[in-house]
Amino acid sequence: MLTVAVTGDVGAGKSHLVNIWASLGAGVIDADSAAKSQWSKPEVLERAVGRWGDGILRDGTADFREISRRAFSDEEEYRFMNSLIHPGTVADICRAAASLRGLVVLEIPLLFESGAFDWADYIVYVSAPDAQRILRNAARGWGAEEIARRECFMARRDEKMAKSNAVLANDGDIDRWEAASRELGMKLMAMATVHEFSVCCATREDAQRLAALLVENRLAACVNIWAVESRYLWKGGIHDEPEWHMSCKATARSLRPAMECVRANHPYELPAITAVELSRSDPATLEWIVDCCGA
Repeated sequence: MLTVAVTGDVGAGKSHLVNIWASLGAGVIDADSAAKSQWSKPEVLERAVGRWGDGILRDGTADFREISRRAFSDEEEYRFMNSLIHPGTVADICRAAASLRGLVVLEIPLLFESGAFDWADYIVYVSAPDAQRILRNAARGWGAEEIARRECFMARRDEKMAKSNAVLANDGDIDRWEAASRELGMKLMAMATVHEFSVCCATREDAQRLAALLVENRLAACVNIWAVESRYLWKGGIHDEPEWHMSCKATARSLRPAMECVRANHPYELPAITAVELSRSDPATLEWIVDCCGA
């Protein structure tokens, strides 16, 4: 599993990007809904009313327009709002992500401001020129002043970009941007399903020969080999033998042909190949494996 957080400029196209990746097969968690659901929790609403008064309520429930007006009035109120909803939002998102596999994508506008970005394996920042963001936010009733009022409490754009793994600039050429979004999405899908498979050989020479076949044919990005002592059941008997263990890193696409290659070239009647899907691995390492083996 690879957890990808999508953040970026107000009105830059974050939701559009998430929708593109959902169409590719990514699992999507609605972080905005998770944040809004915090306001239905009695303890959150009670604290908010205690600070802002019952003017933030409409028919006994949260009035989001009024809450936004209060929260974005100054930095202290903004920090207070974050302290109310961010802990519960992050906890709910983590619970939802734990039930998914493969590529898991969340759109989180205030990712860095929440201080909770350390749980994300990969961060994508969506940027766009100010003029285009103003046009896109017109449907919300937000003009340049409202966008500036909200963003003045957020971390600087250049700092957030520097902390992100990738930046997608939505600068007006929608076809080019969508193509770049799909290309990155396909790579992330492959990174989310990288596998490590293992097999043992009787001799070091056999292990080295198989490793060369796998790497040279781009079926594995690398093969680690080391000596082991094995005890195993085989045809009714217990055997103790020195062996050479091979640990091989491959993509989901290359895994099946890699195992077929091992079976076809291994001296054992049963090579005993096992595989596991990697999770929470270094993104740069996952990207290297994908580049070596292909998405």
